[in-house]
Amino acid sequence: MVMDRVAFRELLIRYTSGSATAAERSMIDHWYELLYNNELPSLQQSELDNIEQEMWVFIEKEGNLAEPVVVYRSKRMKRLIYFAAAAVIICLVISGWLVFFNAASTMSYETSRQKDQLAETVNRTTIPQRINLEDGSYILLEPASTISYAKHFDTDKREVYLEGSAFFQVAKDATRPFFVYTSEVVTKVLGTSFDVKAFPNDNTIQVQVHTGKVTVYKRKNGAHEQELAKVNATIITPNQQLLFNRQQASFTRSVTALPQVINIPVNKNNIPFAFTDAPATEVLMALQKAYGITIIYDEEQMSHCSFTGAFTNESFFDRINLLCKAIESTYEQTDGQVIITGSTVKD
Repeated sequence: MVMDRVAFRELLIRYTSGSATAAERSMIDHWYELLYNNELPSLQQSELDNIEQEMWVFIEKEGNLAEPVVVYRSKRMKRLIYFAAAAVIICLVISGWLVFFNAASTMSYETSRQKDQLAETVNRTTIPQRINLEDGSYILLEPASTISYAKHFDTDKREVYLEGSAFFQVAKDATRPFFVYTSEVVTKVLGTSFDVKAFPNDNTIQVQVHTGKVTVYKRKNGAHEQELAKVNATIITPNQQLLFNRQQASFTRSVTALPQVINIPVNKNNIPFAFTDAPATEVLMALQKAYGITIIYDEEQMSHCSFTGAFTNESFFDRINLLCKAIESTYEQTDGQVIITGSTVKD
C-alpha cells in the first residue's frame, strides 16, 4: 500500500465526509489519538488543513525511523524513502488494528462476568439445573455449562451471559428485551423459549427456537460495529435454528432436525393429519400451520394433485417425504424453509 500526501489528504476527506471504510476510520482515529488523545471533531477546512499537516509530519517522522542508514544525496530519492516508510507505518497500523479488532470483536465469558459484576452459576452435575430469574423467566442449564446474570435486572433490559448450553423460557416483557450473550453471538427476545449452545471448543454456536421469535446477531465491542451487526441480524422462528461458524464468522439458518408440532390441525372430521382425496395444497397448508415452517410450492400446480392418507407418528420430514412420493414431487430445505418442486400427478 503506497500513500503519498495527496492520497493521505483524500483519506482525510473521506473520513470527515463519512465515506471512509471501517479500517480507514480506525486508522485515522489511531493517528489522531496519538497526537491529541481525543476524538476527531467535526472540522472546518482550515482546521482540516492544520490537522492534515500535523498528522503528515507525524507520519513522516515515524517513517524516518525506518529509513536506511545509507546517506542519499538525492532529495527526490529521500522523499521516495519517506513515502515508502510512511507506507510501511500505514500497513503496520492497519495490520495491528485488524488483529486488535478481530480479537476485541468478541468477548470472553469471564471478561463479561467481571465487567458487569454478575452472579454466577456453574452446573457441575450430570443433569440440567433449573435457575429461576426474578422476572419469572427460568433457565435449564446443561451440565458443564456456566451462566451469569444480575439478581435484579435493569429497568430497560434483561441480560445473561452463557458459556455452554442452556434452554431459556423467557417471560414476556415488551419494555425489557432479554439478551443472551455468548463470546461471539447475541440472542435477543421479548418473550419466548429457545436453546443456545455455545461451548468454547465447539466450531459452531447454535440457537434453536421452540416458540416465539428470536433475533440473533454477531457480538462486537465497538458501538459502531455493534450497530452494524444489529442491522444485519437474522430472525428465526419456531422449528428453525441458526448456526454460527466461528472460523468463517458466518450464519446459516435451517430447519431443525426434528421439528415439533406447535399447532395441531383439525380437518372437517376432527381427525388431525387425516386426508381423503384432499388437494396437495390442503395437506401442505396443514403441515405448514402445524409446524410453523414456511413451505414454498406452486399453488396452481399442487391444486391438481390429490392425497389420501393419515399421518400418525412420523416426523415432519417423513411426512413431507411421504407426500412428495404420493404426488411424485421432490423437496429441499434452504434458509429455514422447505421448497416443493416437480409435481406431475393429476386428479
